[in-house]
Amino acid sequence: IMENKMLDNKIETFMMVAHLKSYTKAAESLFISQPAVSQQIRQLEEEFGVKLFNYEKRKLFLTTEGKELLKFAESVKVQTKNIKIKMKLSDKQSSPLNFATTFSLSNNDAWKIVDYYRSQRSKKIVCQTFNTQQCLEALNNGKIDFALIEGNFKQDDYDKVIIRNEPFIAVGKRELGIEAKKEYDLRELINYPLIYREQGSGSLEITRQILGMRNLSPIDFKQEYQIGSLSLFRRMLLDGVGIGFCYQCLLTDELDDGIIQKIKIKNMEVAHPISLVWLKGNDQLKEEIQVVKEILK
Repeated sequence: IMENKMLDNKIETFMMVAHLKSYTKAAESLFISQPAVSQQIRQLEEEFGVKLFNYEKRKLFLTTEGKELLKFAESVKVQTKNIKIKMKLSDKQSSPLNFATTFSLSNNDAWKIVDYYRSQRSKKIVCQTFNTQQCLEALNNGKIDFALIEGNFKQDDYDKVIIRNEPFIAVGKRELGIEAKKEYDLRELINYPLIYREQGSGSLEITRQILGMRNLSPIDFKQEYQIGSLSLFRRMLLDGVGIGFCYQCLLTDELDDGIIQKIKIKNMEVAHPISLVWLKGNDQLKEEIQVVKEILK
């Protein structure tokens, strides 16, 4: 699991146990005996003076202190990897840029970043598209340097800058019978099919919050479609299959052209921050983050 040897072997063993949730599987992966794994974990616990794992119903769980150690170790792993890459590259080369955006931000914002580095720097660019949860997992695993995400997330483990506040709106085709000038009560819209995003999506969490404030859920609508593909989500909205909630930037051109329209809802003016996020303590990214922040202004 570790690409470097800057961490103590006991920490490497601890990380393997934490990820596999098994002393036996960790021993097999590390090609050492299970007693050796147990001994290393015990030595770590003695050094730190805390319990790192607990068994609950025959399952292995990290303690609060264990979770903190894992965060620290993963942060060191990411920073060490970045240093090694930079040291291996020649002076004429720049380190590769690895980042991810959520699906909602993959068109305009991701393009601004890629276009800048394409024209300004001769470096390898790797841009991936995930939902919010997957972006954070990629950060934690050291697969990306930073992520551009929308919606809510647990912020304890990350540093961030807010790029802007993006309106989160209800949309639908006029052909559904939606009246452009009417201000709807949210409960009036349950007579329409609802199209919403997949589990782990920031947009899904915000949609649930909006509905929950009116004691509603997707099941209350005439029909519900939970869609994991962003292109299919857009296509269904644009084809008039139902109504949906999304960030305004997802359909900017279509809203401007009148292909689809914003649904006015009473007491619903929602905007959420678009955040540039990276692992806490990764000071090597400060200069890069500042550049990206300027690009996205």
